[in-house]
Amino acid sequence: MQVNIQVSANVARSLHQQGPTPESEELLRMIETFGLVLEPMHRDTDDPHLQSYFIVEVPDYATAKRMMDRLQSLEAVEAAYVKPPDKMP
Repeated sequence: MQVNIQVSANVARSLHQQGPTPESEELLRMIETFGLVLEPMHRDTDDPHLQSYFIVEVPDYATAKRMMDRLQSLEAVEAAYVKPPDKMP
């Protein structure tokens, strides 16, 4: 199961290139409290819009829900949602 996250442009630049900012560090610490890892959705792009998207692999919906509740309280996060399944169950 995957949670898709869109972050602000400043945080995206920080996570991809510029080094840590307080907002990016807060986001990474929060993800790490769940024992999870934030990964860029579009690794090899220079497009600033696409660089703002990230994914987190989560073990179950309960974890995804708890994480999304916390993500929504962060100033750096513009959107977060559980990716629907690729095919019907």
